[in-house]
Amino acid sequence: MSQLRKIRYRLFAWRWFPKLRPSTEPVDVVIPIIAKDLHILPLCLEGIRRCVTHPIQQIYIVAPAQQEIIQFCEEHQLQFVDEVSVFGFGPKDLHLQIHTSDGHTMDRSGWLFQQFIKLSGKVGTCRYYLCIDADHVLIRPHVFLTEEQQTVFYMSYEEHQPYYNNIRQLMPDMSLAPLSYVDHKMLFDKEQLEMLHQELTREGQSWMNTILKSYDRLQPSGFSEFELYGNFVQDKVLRPWLQKRLSYKKLADYETLCHQWSRCRWSLTFPDYMNKK
Repeated sequence: MSQLRKIRYRLFAWRWFPKLRPSTEPVDVVIPIIAKDLHILPLCLEGIRRCVTHPIQQIYIVAPAQQEIIQFCEEHQLQFVDEVSVFGFGPKDLHLQIHTSDGHTMDRSGWLFQQFIKLSGKVGTCRYYLCIDADHVLIRPHVFLTEEQQTVFYMSYEEHQPYYNNIRQLMPDMSLAPLSYVDHKMLFDKEQLEMLHQELTREGQSWMNTILKSYDRLQPSGFSEFELYGNFVQDKVLRPWLQKRLSYKKLADYETLCHQWSRCRWSLTFPDYMNKK
């Protein structure tokens, strides 16, 4: 998206959308992580507890059964879920190898496995559950389900064509939104997921195998659970994301981050890739 379009998008986002009234239905929160996420996760949790405008039933951390992760969950009153217990197998069993243009091979099994967890509907007891990336911090109140039981999706201006190519292969007749559903967070409805799973279950293949088979092995990022589910759901409310990507150099305590950014942003993300340059 051009810089001018981004400016227009942000102005439109602030001025044209009325406030939403949140549903009182309880939700679970599901956060798939690996050990390196633990240093940023406390900020993510603070944002969840302060800015999710729905009763939170439980927060689940889905991760490898490593002692440091289990101990973190105990200290922060989180429900630990061994990732292997969700499907009965782990990330390495997907064997998703990507062949890069420079002749190397990249293993994307763990990346896709976390997306399968989000799409599974197998974690938690509530009908609705919020998935959020561990490096994403909410700094303003967010409504994810309205009084009318409509799911609220926060839209970004990310434009990654392989995601849309994959959806066209999986569901050729699906209409695609002009903006992206990739926003680091999404509320899932288990009833909607069951319908999506049925659509993707073909010729004796599970929905996961259908997605795995459709994955372009030349694309490091060739599938998006957020794009697929967001476009699949019909009864919904769309809102802009207004988030800011920051490097670890900008890390601070939660109050400081809110003071610095909440007047112009609704959320912050501290992506790992920005700290490898």
